[in-house]
Amino acid sequence: MPNISTVHRAKPQAKRIAKRRVSAPARKSAKTAVDPITFSVVLNRFNTIANEMTLTMEKTSWTSIIALARDFSCAIYDAKARQICMMDALPVHTNSMHVVLKEIARVFEGDIHDGDVIVCNDAYSGNTHVGDFVTACPVFHKGKHMFWSMTKGHQLDCGAFMPTSTPAAAKDVWQEGLQLPPIKFYEKGERRDDVVRMYLANVRWQEWLYGDLMAQLGSIWTGKRRLIELAAHYGNDEVERYIEAIFDYADQRMAQEIRQMPDGDYEGTSWLDTDGQGGTDILVNARVSIRDDRVHVDFSGSAPQTPGANNSSFGVMQAAAGIPILCTIDPSIPHNDGCLRHITAEAPLGSVCNAQYPASTALATIGPDDTMQDAVYKALAHAVPERVTGGNGRVSCVPFFSGTDTRDGQDRSWGCMFFNGGPAGGASSSQDGWPLLITSAGMGGLKILSVEMSEMLYPMRVDRQEIGADSMGHGKHHGGPGVEIQITPIGGPIECHLFGDGTANPPHGVMGGTIAIGGGSYKENLETGKRTYCSSKGLLMIEENEVWVAHSSGGGGYGDPLKRDPEAVLESIFEGLLTVECANEVYGVVINRATMTIDWKRTEARREQMAAERGPLEVVVPTTPGASDWVQKRLREGDEYLIDPQ
Repeated sequence: MPNISTVHRAKPQAKRIAKRRVSAPARKSAKTAVDPITFSVVLNRFNTIANEMTLTMEKTSWTSIIALARDFSCAIYDAKARQICMMDALPVHTNSMHVVLKEIARVFEGDIHDGDVIVCNDAYSGNTHVGDFVTACPVFHKGKHMFWSMTKGHQLDCGAFMPTSTPAAAKDVWQEGLQLPPIKFYEKGERRDDVVRMYLANVRWQEWLYGDLMAQLGSIWTGKRRLIELAAHYGNDEVERYIEAIFDYADQRMAQEIRQMPDGDYEGTSWLDTDGQGGTDILVNARVSIRDDRVHVDFSGSAPQTPGANNSSFGVMQAAAGIPILCTIDPSIPHNDGCLRHITAEAPLGSVCNAQYPASTALATIGPDDTMQDAVYKALAHAVPERVTGGNGRVSCVPFFSGTDTRDGQDRSWGCMFFNGGPAGGASSSQDGWPLLITSAGMGGLKILSVEMSEMLYPMRVDRQEIGADSMGHGKHHGGPGVEIQITPIGGPIECHLFGDGTANPPHGVMGGTIAIGGGSYKENLETGKRTYCSSKGLLMIEENEVWVAHSSGGGGYGDPLKRDPEAVLESIFEGLLTVECANEVYGVVINRATMTIDWKRTEARREQMAAERGPLEVVVPTTPGASDWVQKRLREGDEYLIDPQ
């Protein structure tokens, strides 16, 4: 692997100038054809509509996973299934919703009518995974099909053989639960009650899920109403002309961004912790090829599909390839079809990155997505190191809790996807990482439940929920901190389904930054003190004399830790992010414990010594699987460690 000094390569200046000359006439033509004020108004009108759809769904849904954690996305497409806009959405959803929408349009070609509502949760119909429920309605104006109004919401349940919509132990699609290829819930404005009843009969917590279904329908119908108003105001032809202008604008800016990246082929490697069936360190390989204004991601060389649920669907593979690219560009560029057309991806059918029917893809948006993104980010670190971040924490320490609530004489079944223990994001070349990124798939778009709401809604007590000191990767900029959390059952045992990844294979460091802790979780018997540790996936029963404890990972570090401002190190100590020992051992900053001030002379000497003793800094670490030693350091006599318990 090359050291840091070899990765900065730029294209010849003449090549970039030539490309600008080619595209200049097209830009001039677009400016004369499109009024910039109207362009801005129409663009922001679309954004406003998508935002209203988002608020409608958030404020009317019933389950905590959507209403409180916001695990859903809303977007608008034209009649050709091209993404026009999305607002405040999850990248794994909106970077792949066009895939399932194209399948919906294909299945019902010639049979798409005003008043239709088409739903789908089938991963082999272009959807992400079985837990994501798609609702889409065509929008007509003056008899012409103009738009698609669309939502995707992660359902609390999908009828799997265990009470969760992310069954890590599922061996095939039938164990995942109800599979809905594109099917109409409404046809020409009339509800198909038989189909809706069939859906509800196959899921747990029917009242809650019916409420979420109506929230999704309310969202797409809100979008439909506003889009008709837009078309009525400007007319169909004018709206279509400005949609093309919006696409062209994003297209041109995306092309300019990619042309600033050096042409070449770059490789990154990552690993899934487990497959849900006991297999460990499953290889994911990404080859990122940059040519002119196009980026192609090839996941060839990755492991075959696994016997468990930790496989990617085709839709998730497309999303995972594109999200890191979109995160390296100017954030002011609208993320629509104009951007997406510059990115292509492929993976061998039957691989962990593109599973073949009927393999389970129940965890596709979680483990495979984040691991594939991880591999792409590592590849990009060799191409555009200044644009990437250290590794993000994957969705570990985020269990699905369920059980029977016996409080106040009740006997009520309950379920909750609990995001509160989520890990953090990686550092960048200029900033420390975000806390509670939760997952690369969500990129900060998910929320945690308030402690008060958690304890009111569910029979559990949140004993502590706090920042984990020294949990992040270190560097000139350190990753965001992880979370330490402890849960006690208070109204019956809790069935704890873990479905995450990235504990054994922790967030990576970039440009001299170090890896994060990876972390993990366990249950502890309060009478015997025995701890039962679990891999990032598996089933644990938390009895009433036990607690569940999790330490999620911080994000990966960026840059040389010895280059971090000592004052910033001291500030991180005061904030509870770092310990004094870490400041000394990793950052070379010597703290006078009596006064809690920096000993500048000893710090300078220590940093010089540490720099002389270490080897060359790597572009990306680690380069081997299973790099986290968090569990090994904490196992005590009598404890046990289980891999994918069922």
